[in-house]
Amino acid sequence: MGTLYGFAYHDKALEFLQSLGKKLRRQIANRIQKLAANPTPKGYKILKGVKDGTDSIYRIRQGDHRILYVIRNPVIVILDIDNRKDVYR
Repeated sequence: MGTLYGFAYHDKALEFLQSLGKKLRRQIANRIQKLAANPTPKGYKILKGVKDGTDSIYRIRQGDHRILYVIRNPVIVILDIDNRKDVYR
């Protein structure tokens, strides 16, 4: 059986989640929960030229929103969640 990862959230990601409506918040939370079993799901990308310390930053999509995270065994750190037009700034 594979490894299940835990989660840690940056304040910025938590603030954004709290500002969302219930339906969208649930969709994004479900997408994040699926990372526990597979931190590199179909459609993930590694951001080029951007690192968090020495760790690569990964991105997954949820509709018009992007979830940026770092894998630090056994924890996935959710760095940021935002609309696709604002998340990379």
